[in-house]
Amino acid sequence: MIGIKRSHELILLLFFIGLIIIMSLLSPSFLTIDNLLSVTQQMSEFGILALGVTVIIITSGIDLSVGSIAGLTTIVIAMSYGWSGSLVAAILLGILAGALCGAFNGVLIAKIGVPPILVTLGTMTFFNGIALVLSKGNAISDLPEEFYFVGQGYLFGNVPVQTVIFLVLAILTSLLLSKTPWGRRVYAVGNNSVAAVFSGVQVDKVLLYVYIFAGIMAAISGWIISSRVSTARADLGAVYVMQSIAATVLGGTNIAGGSGTIFGTVIGVSVFAVLANGLNLIGVSPFAQNLLMGLALIVVLLINNMSIIKRKIAIFIKLNFN
Repeated sequence: MIGIKRSHELILLLFFIGLIIIMSLLSPSFLTIDNLLSVTQQMSEFGILALGVTVIIITSGIDLSVGSIAGLTTIVIAMSYGWSGSLVAAILLGILAGALCGAFNGVLIAKIGVPPILVTLGTMTFFNGIALVLSKGNAISDLPEEFYFVGQGYLFGNVPVQTVIFLVLAILTSLLLSKTPWGRRVYAVGNNSVAAVFSGVQVDKVLLYVYIFAGIMAAISGWIISSRVSTARADLGAVYVMQSIAATVLGGTNIAGGSGTIFGTVIGVSVFAVLANGLNLIGVSPFAQNLLMGLALIVVLLINNMSIIKRKIAIFIKLNFN
């Protein structure tokens, strides 16, 4: 299984390197330092969302509500600052709101047993509705100058703050999954939840913490997005939901659960960011961009699953022509 996982990551890494070479040939400005740092800035927001999504998919779950959690977080931060006047307290309340949303998903899935796709399809609308009610459908822009640092500021000269946050969170998440008992339990639940129960794993507790973790990642992502665009709005994270899921699957995380790495997800996120940036630089229309990004996703997934495809073709030929 590890060999298969590594081969998927290697194929994707080679595809990513090839993509960089192609984009640098098509646009001379692609390989400039400023542009590459801009790419990391673009990938950080939905990359942080993808970290939470990866952990969930490893357990064979799904979370369609992360974008709504991100949007709700921005409203909670903005309104909390208006009430308290404390930016630190407002951000902490926003992250707490994300954790509570994740816990709500986790309770319905882990304790009651409702399928994840049904729960998060419902809470996607529910959380968005809460954000719309709180904000009365309006954007909120009355935030202090310091709030914009994580979305618009730079460290070490010209490295975007959100890039550093994404890398730190990616490393921490990778260590959680690979070096802690909780991480091993996450993989065990995804491989076989029944066997995990007989092995002494408290599956419901693992799932609850997984969805709380995803809620916190969504909250941090929403905070960064809001900081970058200088406003809080209920729909800010919605555009990244499908991208985060696609990047996770592209990175080799098995949609059926049981396998996947943060390294693979980071490469998947990078592929989407490089492709979007490169297509913008060479003047491809947004409509054609969606088509080409979808095509790239299909091609890589087909390559990754070539052994399965070959086996099924061989079985088909054997059954029908022998």
